Amino acid sequence: MSDFKKAAAELHDVYSRLHPQVLSEFEDEMPVYWGGKWKANTTVGKLRTVLLHRPGREFLSVGDPTPWPPHESSWDAWRMTEKPNLEELVKHHESLVDAFKAEGVEVVIRKPDPWDPPYTVKSIYCDDVAHAAVYGHVILRMYDSIRKGEELPTYRTLAEIGCPVVGMIFGDGMAEGGPCGWLDERHAIIEVHYPRGNTGDPGVMKANEWGQQQYANIIKAQDHEVDIRMGPGYGTRKGTIHYSMIDRHTSVGEASYYDPYLAEWMKREMGWEFIKPPDDLVSIDTRGFAKGPDCGVVLEPMKLITSDQYPKATKWFESIGVEVVEVHIPSLIRPRNSGSIHCLVGSLQRDPEPKSY
Repeated sequence: MSDFKKAAAELHDVYSRLHPQVLSEFEDEMPVYWGGKWKANTTVGKLRTVLLHRPGREFLSVGDPTPWPPHESSWDAWRMTEKPNLEELVKHHESLVDAFKAEGVEVVIRKPDPWDPPYTVKSIYCDDVAHAAVYGHVILRMYDSIRKGEELPTYRTLAEIGCPVVGMIFGDGMAEGGPCGWLDERHAIIEVHYPRGNTGDPGVMKANEWGQQQYANIIKAQDHEVDIRMGPGYGTRKGTIHYSMIDRHTSVGEASYYDPYLAEWMKREMGWEFIKPPDDLVSIDTRGFAKGPDCGVVLEPMKLITSDQYPKATKWFESIGVEVVEVHIPSLIRPRNSGSIHCLVGSLQRDPEPKSY
């Protein structure tokens, strides 16, 4: 036998005896090779790790002509209600960081805006650009110019901390986090984003639907048993139910706020409980839909972190047994800015929902 054949035979023997293929589940191996479980397919499981963005140089660009058409310099063009004060924004961001850390939640700060000039003033809303699949995260694809470009620093941050990026929206697909949410570990809602409210362009509609289908496909590839309800966005009333949750299968708001078929499905499938808030805590959103008080971010079942803007809402939450942690962050959220505290927080790791339920 030639030396070459002998070496090949010996290597084959080594592979066969000592290095057999190992059948294993990616999800099971995450704590060993990826540094954590990296599961956040629940809105109410105990929160362990969040993604936040520290306001940076991008806010100094506000007032300059935008880098995108029509290159206006108005506050509206920057989707701001006032000239931002970077020092104040950072102060309120640090208050939010401190509040999460005080609750034992690990905080990951996303990498800064890498563009020249920096412009992503809405990148503070980390919940919009990446969302959980069954495990790992999906990089979504933003729909308008002020938010395009947030995807790259988000991807780099997740890669650096070891959070698996298990997919991203591609082609002309669009998907943003606000209308997408987990109702529990087996039920999710994915709806098209706001463009349905400001354009009737068929191409935009189809791109929205393609984005939501891609996200659903990634989830289904990981667990085909997850029941995903797709909201087409042509007049349905879903609202953001996952924004209103306080406990497993429990949200603040009347069933009448939502599409009747969706509400009926939630009741039949999950025994959903809708808790009616007092009338003086109900408001009408930009699409004309009723909604209850801002529930903020669930820290664990029946415990929320929310802004200190609405003391009446906090008092009511406490009256129904919800523990509330308040934080002072007015420059980061409505009405002074364009998002909510829920928008600010990307959930990277949560515990499974309590088994006692």
